[in-house]
Amino acid sequence: MLSEESVVTVPADASPGPVAGTDVVFLPQAFDHGTPVYPAHTTQLVDQLTAQGVTARTWHPAADSEFLSARGPVGDTLLQIAVGIASSAGWYAIQSMLRSRSGPLRVIAVFEQDGQRRRADLAGDADDVVRALKTLDPFGPGRPD
Repeated sequence: MLSEESVVTVPADASPGPVAGTDVVFLPQAFDHGTPVYPAHTTQLVDQLTAQGVTARTWHPAADSEFLSARGPVGDTLLQIAVGIASSAGWYAIQSMLRSRSGPLRVIAVFEQDGQRRRADLAGDADDVVRALKTLDPFGPGRPD
């Protein structure tokens, strides 16, 4: 069971999100005096998706960003990612990548659905988060890609 779940419509220009021509864009989790901050594992996830044939990158250039690891009981066990997903390939690759995880997980996914930008915030056990992503699938049958 998910410990947290929300799906809301957000203005397209309110924050970073999907980018046409890129399947998955990792979004910063914070800003430190204007510098985007990403979790340290982001570069590994980009490489993992790229190896699967999915186009993936960070929203900001790596040279202009900070990549920090969280330490402590929560930071060491909880995988947190924020992504903009622009294609079915990206949507399914994220699910596939997360299926190999266990334990607590938090995913913020920003995607376009029915002409609107949507933001899903899901937290819980990895299996439950993947199941929720499967249910939310904006690229499923009958949906434009």
